[in-house]
Amino acid sequence: MERKAKTPRSISDATLDRYLGAILTLRQRIPIVRSVDVANHLGNSKACVSMALKQMIVQELVQVGPHGALLLTDSGERRATGHRDSCDYFKRLLVLSGVTEQEAHAEAAAITRAISRPSFEALQGYLARMGVMAGQGTMPQE
Repeated sequence: MERKAKTPRSISDATLDRYLGAILTLRQRIPIVRSVDVANHLGNSKACVSMALKQMIVQELVQVGPHGALLLTDSGERRATGHRDSCDYFKRLLVLSGVTEQEAHAEAAAITRAISRPSFEALQGYLARMGVMAGQGTMPQE
């Protein structure tokens, strides 16, 4: 019986953003971030992290350094930072609107995944012109 080669499963952009964000967050806490650290932080299996890591390497978002250290490339850094900043922007906006911190955190991540960069910039510009949260937050690069 002939075996078919498995096609690598594609990981969604939203999931990649979670992994990139986890690397960014962990990097601020520990000197060397490894895939096992990301798995533990997100509560995912090492196999899931490995699959996502392969895709992030192909997309040149992450490199694996000495001792298995996960290193964000310039584009990975921009994407992770932009995603985090836009989530923070929407979280602050929702809290200002009366949403609880906990709910605002979850909703902000969903909004960031759903909105395009041009729409985010238009909304941010409009709110800045209205005097609401001027100049805070950026949207991830596409």
